[in-house]
Amino acid sequence: MKGKKVYGGVAIGTAFVVNEQNIEKMIQKKVMKKDDIEKEVNKFKEAHKKTIEDIERIKERAVSTVGTSEAQIFEAHLDMANDPMFIDSVINKINSNLNNAEYAVLEARNEIVNTFMNIQDEYLKARAKDIIDVTDTLLRNLIGIETQNLADISKDTIIVAKDLKPSQTIQLNNYVKGIILEEGSVTSHAAIVAKAKGIPTLVGVESALDLIKDNSIVIMDCDNTEIIVNPSEEQINYYSKLENEQNKEKIRLSTYKNKKCLTKDGREIKIFGNVGSREEALLVKENGGFGIGLLRTELIYMNSDHFPTEEEQFKYYSEIVKIIPNEVIIRTLDIGGDKMLPYYKFPEEMNPFLGLRAIRFCLQNKEIFKTQLRAILRSSAFGKVKIMLPMVSNLEEILESKKLIEECKSELKQEAIDFDENIEVGIMIEIPAAAISSDILAKEVDFFSIGTNDLIQYSCAVDRMNKNVSYLYEPYHPSILRLIKMTVESAKKNHIEVGVCGETAGDPDYAMILTGMGIDELSMSAAMIPIVKDRIAQYSMEELSKIKDTLMQQKDAKSAYQALIGGKNVN
Repeated sequence: MKGKKVYGGVAIGTAFVVNEQNIEKMIQKKVMKKDDIEKEVNKFKEAHKKTIEDIERIKERAVSTVGTSEAQIFEAHLDMANDPMFIDSVINKINSNLNNAEYAVLEARNEIVNTFMNIQDEYLKARAKDIIDVTDTLLRNLIGIETQNLADISKDTIIVAKDLKPSQTIQLNNYVKGIILEEGSVTSHAAIVAKAKGIPTLVGVESALDLIKDNSIVIMDCDNTEIIVNPSEEQINYYSKLENEQNKEKIRLSTYKNKKCLTKDGREIKIFGNVGSREEALLVKENGGFGIGLLRTELIYMNSDHFPTEEEQFKYYSEIVKIIPNEVIIRTLDIGGDKMLPYYKFPEEMNPFLGLRAIRFCLQNKEIFKTQLRAILRSSAFGKVKIMLPMVSNLEEILESKKLIEECKSELKQEAIDFDENIEVGIMIEIPAAAISSDILAKEVDFFSIGTNDLIQYSCAVDRMNKNVSYLYEPYHPSILRLIKMTVESAKKNHIEVGVCGETAGDPDYAMILTGMGIDELSMSAAMIPIVKDRIAQYSMEELSKIKDTLMQQKDAKSAYQALIGGKNVN
């Protein structure tokens, strides 16, 4: 069996197969009599009340067993369950459509989930799992079905499931050595928790539930994406030795959580985390991140049925800033492309990825933009906050955005509302035009953050999610290395900081190149923070610069990567 690696390593344990009934298939649409409507509404309200109690109980258990960080997601679950629009939608379907309560909940749930599932962005798409988790609990309470309790696991175990919901992942204790999922994605909640805990995990393992029986012995070799069921004694002995070595390495890496990221000769690189929620912010803090290099703001818009108010956004941003007050870079709304809103009609476009999205959308909808800017400015009263503008392609977009920021500052002053008057404003370099003209743009901003994911896609004209052309997505392509180097040089010449917040920043190999180029900050997933710190600590700036110079001389991506592998042995 093969799968896609979420977190590497070796795991050995007894299979715990999570077999859950398909609730959707159990629900039938019924037309209620008008006389039964009140009874059906009350039935929903009672189940809803029990669901809130269940979530509160899981949250309390999570706080006591795994700490406050992972328990934070249940605050979001409570918000989802108590969403008045969701509740009103269910009750309206019962009253107006004469739906039975179970079917009304399912219909209301599917309307929200479909919005998320139509998005190509894997991070946002994965948030649909949270909504399904909450409503599944509600549906189980309506029907009267109990679930398996993963918290009772008391021996070395490999979890095998179709997918894991947040309410299940929170139950995972130290006896869980590995996770195998038929579905799921590298950005799902289960993946986030597995990474944070350092649990070897594979997703997309076809027929895992059919091929792995409960209580069978399982070995996971995640680095080679292999699974061995009922292994021989020789295989158990071999992988047990690897597992012991792996555990020693984990203990060694954990010492970096509370250390600065320093090269061998003492140059500090600030290590940040990419987040989209309070939960992820807490994981960044626990793993030793200096701050947040990318706070995605799309989720608060996607999780709503209206453009979030200033107060709603202020609460969301300020809570995250309070977790890591050192530095939080908040990216303004990056909507459009495949990230649509159910309550806003975007224009029909031949190519929405090159259309009205991100800063372009914001500048054409200034009142929506100003609402967000005011909320961000207000959150800066609680820590060092920076504003980051996405998908900037020219100087005019920067100047127009800065003018709006100044308008918001003036308004807040008149209203006697606290904010950081010296808040820094930067841009993402993710369009080739921005990288090439970075020497011009640098004169009008306080920092650059290179978004390598989109920079590679736009430069190589490739959709990395398209399996037919994904092989053309080449982080080591000479053009990408040159665009990054050009951007770094422009930043240095104009005395502004430059960071990277794409996936390359969390790749220990690529982090070496970026550091050698002179990058000041690297922002990544929480789990990679100690690993990248460890890698950088093994080299001096001179050594990293030599590796970078060698790569810059290569003619294609393959030879550049081979040069990197060879250069890693210089120390």
